[in-house]
Amino acid sequence: MSSGSTVVGNMFNLHPDVFYIYEPLHHLRRRIYRNEWHALEKSRNDAFTKDFSTLLPDLFTCGFHENSTIKLVFPKWVRSYNAWYNSSKPFTKDSLREACFARKITVTKIMQTRLPRGVGIRELERVCSSDPNKFDCLIIHLVRDPRAVLSSLSRRNFFMGQSYRELLTQKPMSPEGISLLKQNAQVLCSLVLDNLEHVNKESSNWFKSHYILVRYEDAISNMSKVVDDMYKFVGLRMVDAITNWIQGIQPTGRQIGRHHAFVLSNTDVATIDQWRFRENSSLVSLYEEACGSLMEVMGYILVNGSEHLQHNNSIPLRTENIE
Repeated sequence: MSSGSTVVGNMFNLHPDVFYIYEPLHHLRRRIYRNEWHALEKSRNDAFTKDFSTLLPDLFTCGFHENSTIKLVFPKWVRSYNAWYNSSKPFTKDSLREACFARKITVTKIMQTRLPRGVGIRELERVCSSDPNKFDCLIIHLVRDPRAVLSSLSRRNFFMGQSYRELLTQKPMSPEGISLLKQNAQVLCSLVLDNLEHVNKESSNWFKSHYILVRYEDAISNMSKVVDDMYKFVGLRMVDAITNWIQGIQPTGRQIGRHHAFVLSNTDVATIDQWRFRENSSLVSLYEEACGSLMEVMGYILVNGSEHLQHNNSIPLRTENIE
């Protein structure tokens, strides 16, 4: 878990009034366009944007009319991540429509790196406002301390094409590896910053009533309040299933080994500051140099090379509120 989106996604996934779709762009970017991280060249990005613009309305209207939707959005490996999934029923367009229409809202998790390049959230806004008579969108924009995100992604080899693997796994890391890691950090943070700046610029328009920004650290530290705030934003009620989940109680009928994401554990809270103890100060400084502008906007406090500040988790490294 890098961004914290799995935990926040399950605040909706486990709600009985929600038809939850786990990462609908994952398969499209990885299997069809063969690239989930680096920017696509223009013609391929244009094609991806077209697919993106067709796919999302098909999901948000419970239509599932496109022949490719099931293959792209619901490959077999991902189906069990959705709490509404019933493995005893045939998985067809009709069964999807039935499950979708039986619930009050559709919620989907979309990673910022899988939005069309440019200002990805602008493309999301365009699709979401394209046909208000058929569907409407509300955006919960989840952000997390870039130092935590980058620490997790680098350990999961997220940035690594085969040709880069050796550079980024050397101990100690070579100057070429450090440069490559910094470039990737800058790309990731610039994506988020561009999206935030677009929202701030357009906040008096569509986003004013369709968008909220949530820091993962705030969500984990004050789960009940943040869940309540998000539910009010989208028009959901609090239910026992979510209250139990917040308390770490496993949902009935779930196999914990197969559905580990359906339980909130103490380790989710502990991982908020895990990066502070597993990363050396030089890498933290690299992340701060690459992402300082974004961190300032989101209310994260730089340690500026201070190991005392980095390792003292009694000192919070975020402001109380986002400015």
